Amino acid sequence: MVNNRLKILFLTNCSPFPIRGGQMRRTYNILKGLSKRHDVYLLSLYEDKMENDPKNIQHLRNFCKYVELLPAPSKILSYAMLIRLLRSLISKNPYTIWRHYSYSYLKRIHELTSDIKFDLIHCDILPLAYTIKDIKDIPCTITDHDVSYLKALRMAENSNNILLKLFLYMEAYKLKRLESRVFEKVEVGIVVSEVDKNRLKKLCPKGNFEVIENGVDTDEFKPDYMNSEADTLSWVGGFGHFPNREGIYFFLEKIYPLIKNKISNVKLYLVGGDVPNKLRRLAETDTSVRITGYVDDPIPYIQNTSIFIAPILSGSGTRLKILEAMAVGKAIVTTSVGCEGIEGINETHYLVADNPEDFAKCIIQCLKDRSLQKYLGANARQLVQQKYDWEIISNKLDIVYQKLKSSSRNL
Repeated sequence: MVNNRLKILFLTNCSPFPIRGGQMRRTYNILKGLSKRHDVYLLSLYEDKMENDPKNIQHLRNFCKYVELLPAPSKILSYAMLIRLLRSLISKNPYTIWRHYSYSYLKRIHELTSDIKFDLIHCDILPLAYTIKDIKDIPCTITDHDVSYLKALRMAENSNNILLKLFLYMEAYKLKRLESRVFEKVEVGIVVSEVDKNRLKKLCPKGNFEVIENGVDTDEFKPDYMNSEADTLSWVGGFGHFPNREGIYFFLEKIYPLIKNKISNVKLYLVGGDVPNKLRRLAETDTSVRITGYVDDPIPYIQNTSIFIAPILSGSGTRLKILEAMAVGKAIVTTSVGCEGIEGINETHYLVADNPEDFAKCIIQCLKDRSLQKYLGANARQLVQQKYDWEIISNKLDIVYQKLKSSSRNL
């Protein structure tokens, strides 16, 4: 009898529980999905005490075979952080590698791979590529949550700070070099969309890429049409992430005034942690803007508003926030960058606009037309149920890994 259960070493740069953002949500659901079918050994860095709380570790142990967390390098401005930054400036490797570099983590990986015969190593994020560089005789995969060099390049192009712009251009160059080579050295590169796959395949023709989309729990994220408040907009996303800050500043400064000129009683709910002082000051001058900060459960905020906005200008990959709003059956207004990689259709699953006037016009039209809201929301939910539910995504990844096991056995 063939045993299809694999021993998988799962590497990530922060504990996936508690969930506090899009990357963590994907990591958590991929981890949980793999653990239903395989023996998964989670070895993770952690950044704060909450991640290392015994109750949160026990939650992960409820489905993982093994869980171990090691402290991540501090992200607080310090001498050690400055050393990593300076080291990156004279290194061929990008800062994103040095920012997450931990010798003790690397050492522990080699200890585990010496003690346990793993069938596969799942490296869940590109900045940990250094951890599998010297791994021999174990098939490895790397997940690129977005085309990292393109994300840095778009941020550089949109930055007004000269020093930051120069740093980001250099980071984009180094990331492009890394992405052009690292996927030749692993068995599979996991990407989140066909758009990302095509870009990385062009960059690294010898790489073997598989699309494992971002997903959403459609049983958890579901509509509640009874409590939707008229003339309300919502945004969900942590403001520690530059593209999120950039998008909301763009919306508040260029788009929101146009909407208020036509719909004076409109309200905007901004849901997400790491709120910068600049954003708080903008909200203080406008009582229609409600900042919640971080919330454990964003679903009611999406459910209770008329339209979900995603005015994203930079970054890459697919946005979990949009998939979640689609699952909730919300009308969504976004940019072409915001919906990039999602197999939806403009004016069927969401509305797409890239300049302030068109973005405002889409929102005004949608706020005034409840039937349009329902049409877009129903189509959006149907699409994620058919293609982006986490159960579907987990099955797809399992097929990839079973094929990888079979091919490695025949080598």
